[in-house]
Amino acid sequence: MKTTPWEVVSSRLSDSYLAGFLDGDGSIIAVISKQDPKRYPNKPYRIILKINFTQHKRHERILIAIKKYLGGIGAIRYSATHNLSELVIVKRDDVEMTLNRLLPHIIIKQKQVLTMLKMIELFRNCKRVSKNAINTKDFARLMLMASDIRKLNSGTGGKKSLN
Repeated sequence: MKTTPWEVVSSRLSDSYLAGFLDGDGSIIAVISKQDPKRYPNKPYRIILKINFTQHKRHERILIAIKKYLGGIGAIRYSATHNLSELVIVKRDDVEMTLNRLLPHIIIKQKQVLTMLKMIELFRNCKRVSKNAINTKDFARLMLMASDIRKLNSGTGGKKSLN
């Protein structure tokens, strides 16, 4: 297998490099998913915040190096149908730490980063109607912010409307 210099010299990773990587081959995603109404009668939707660093499978080693550089957070996943590897960060505290760390260096996706950081703050401070359910007003604000992130992302902006 051929190697490229950045795979060999992972000690040269920096927050600036990761920010550029995220701007180019990464994603800042707010997933809105339906939940089982029988299991969650008062919470039909769930918002999941994610950061993805994506590369072709042959360059997986850079994702392993990035994961190590970030302190071992996230999980590396594979898509056999697309020959892709991705480092996925989902845990909200890890997403927040990563975004705060890279924000000074982000250029293209700065609006997504700032919106997601506001969402994390709202999740932390919102009123709850139960352990796993946020009050309607705060949830509506979160849905609007998630929609804003989706509109800023090139692949999801107009695919699904969120009524």
